[in-house]
Amino acid sequence: MYKIGVFSELTGLTIKTLRYYDEIGLLKPSKDDFTNYRYYDEKDIETYKKIVYLKSLGFTLEEIKNNIDNISIELLDSKINELTAKRDYLETQIVGLNNLRKEIKVKTLK
Repeated sequence: MYKIGVFSELTGLTIKTLRYYDEIGLLKPSKDDFTNYRYYDEKDIETYKKIVYLKSLGFTLEEIKNNIDNISIELLDSKINELTAKRDYLETQIVGLNNLRKEIKVKTLK
């Protein structure tokens, strides 16, 4: 069992973040009823690793909280569609910026 400070050092998460994750129900440590200290164990380290991995794939904390133990094909397909739409939007913006850049460049050459 690890106290919150030790767990923070092991994972690289700040104590503030660990308290927030506890508050939203994402990573709930065991608590000592007498001292109210938070204690984490090896299972919590595995949960932390899942959280980091899912965040790196673009999932929000709410999505992770609601699905961490039950990632479905439908959820993955939904995230793929969401990220594809974002990519398409960004590509459109990049094309627009490049076109604007060309227009400005042509005007400055005249």
